[in-house]
Amino acid sequence: MLQFVIGMLNNSSLLLFGVFVSAAILSIPFSKKNVAVLLAFCVFVNILQYVSYANFGLRGAEWFYPFFTHLTSILLFSVYYKKKIVSSLFAVMSAYLFSQLSRWFSLLALAFSSRLWVSYGVRTAFTLLLGFLILQYYASSIAVILTKPRRTILIFSSLPIAYYLFDYIASVYTDLLYTGTEVVYEFLPFVLSVAYLIFGVVYFKEYEEKVEAEQYNQMMQMKRAQSEREIEAIKRSEYQVSLLRHDMRHFLHNIISFIDQGDYDKAKSYVSNIISLTDDTAMKKYCENEIVNMILSSYENEVMAKGITLRYSIHIPTELPISDVDLTSILSNGMENAIHAVSNLDTNRRFISLDIHISNDKLLLAIKNPFDHSVDMVNGLPQAREEGHGLGTHSIKYITEKLNGHCQFLAQDGLFVLRVVI
Repeated sequence: MLQFVIGMLNNSSLLLFGVFVSAAILSIPFSKKNVAVLLAFCVFVNILQYVSYANFGLRGAEWFYPFFTHLTSILLFSVYYKKKIVSSLFAVMSAYLFSQLSRWFSLLALAFSSRLWVSYGVRTAFTLLLGFLILQYYASSIAVILTKPRRTILIFSSLPIAYYLFDYIASVYTDLLYTGTEVVYEFLPFVLSVAYLIFGVVYFKEYEEKVEAEQYNQMMQMKRAQSEREIEAIKRSEYQVSLLRHDMRHFLHNIISFIDQGDYDKAKSYVSNIISLTDDTAMKKYCENEIVNMILSSYENEVMAKGITLRYSIHIPTELPISDVDLTSILSNGMENAIHAVSNLDTNRRFISLDIHISNDKLLLAIKNPFDHSVDMVNGLPQAREEGHGLGTHSIKYITEKLNGHCQFLAQDGLFVLRVVI
């Protein structure tokens, strides 16, 4: 009698464990109504299990257990709680796999005590403890899997489903597990290996897609910031032109006055000053490529304000073998890193050397600048000393590799050098 009572308690604890852990994985809130529904469902399934045990014995109850317990659980979650079939299947199969942890402790207790009721009692205690720990600390983490694409959910479901099918086919519906056949013993390691390989491929592909999306977003943000700087430079130029246009009448009147007075030297000097003012309103032309001109022009004010000398040698055509977005990301990141590096140096050391040219149909870009501290290199990339820095070098490396190019970061002879070949 004691063994029967503890055995029923063991079954009830396993049922509670499976239902509530599955609900937690499916992110079903444990409100009073939901808890009442889940408890009522457990009572209903317990009644079905007891009826099957009373009519068909232990073997028959085990045979019908998946239909009365697991299938009805999947239907509860998919029909009543409107969860997707795949998600419900994943949650129920995962809960079943987790329940096997307490099964091992019960087998250990049986091996030491040789008493079945002790085994049932140990499993009941460990099942309740394990259920509490999973609900408290683990269920919310594994629930994140259900937010992933359907393919990912199926990959994660493969292992618990494979174990579930193996467990029932090999020990309940047949006696394969007890035949000693080597193929049966090696089935689970085989499934684990396949699941690991598939998981590795899917995980790293999604990781690469995520990195690529982050890099693309970063490039878009940089392009937007670059466009804002360019618009600001154009606005300043337009404002200066409007002032010149407004004052042009006064300028011409003064020139006429100088000529009437016969003071031609002053008239020439005055005209030269006006020409100089108009030159200041024009955007500086560094090369034939419009994007490079706009990028470098957008940094002019910052470079001048910080007393930085920009030495450049740029010989490139109008069209380049690289998109405007990628070029903006590489050149802007390189310039920003160089400006940041020299801003706090002595005035006579604040310079940046920029070289861009085409050689053998390849775009070659080099940026050099002095630095005032040691540079730590990890995997060929300089490590940032300040929080929020360092993303630029990663972005440059990512883009050049994406374009089948090559980039190099060097710190030698007091100069930091960036070289890019695309």
